[in-house]
Amino acid sequence: MSIPTNGDSSSSPNGTMSRTECEAAEAARDIDAILETFATFCFLETIPLGIRSEGKEAVRAAYEVQFFTAFPDLAPDDEGMAVGDDAIVVWGTLHGTSRGEWLGVAPGGGSFAVPFANLVPFKDGLMEGEKIYFDLATLCEQAQVPLGDIRAAAAARQ
Repeated sequence: MSIPTNGDSSSSPNGTMSRTECEAAEAARDIDAILETFATFCFLETIPLGIRSEGKEAVRAAYEVQFFTAFPDLAPDDEGMAVGDDAIVVWGTLHGTSRGEWLGVAPGGGSFAVPFANLVPFKDGLMEGEKIYFDLATLCEQAQVPLGDIRAAAAARQ
């Protein structure tokens, strides 16, 4: 992969969908619009939790349960992007506040700012999936959510 140096760096590798469209849908918590950016057979894999959701309905549930319910103000601050022929990697800082249950664990109420990286493979101009990387221990510490409880809840979903 290489850092884009010209053209629209926010487009998918084959140019049919922009990262801006995905970000706008995520910011609006519009799950239907988010799912429109995914291929029919898609996945969402949250690496630190060891959870991989496959298919649009499972990806929908993952967004709701793993992210939007637990962290209603979740906001990635993208700091960089590398674009390859069939994938994009985005990295930056993930900000949010633990205000809802996360995988069945009660909210801690704390705010967090942790580094993240997302690997997004593309197929036919749509997101084939997304692999999300972040520091789970630091997020839990800052959000005041027990790390052991989150790990146990995630393990029960694998």
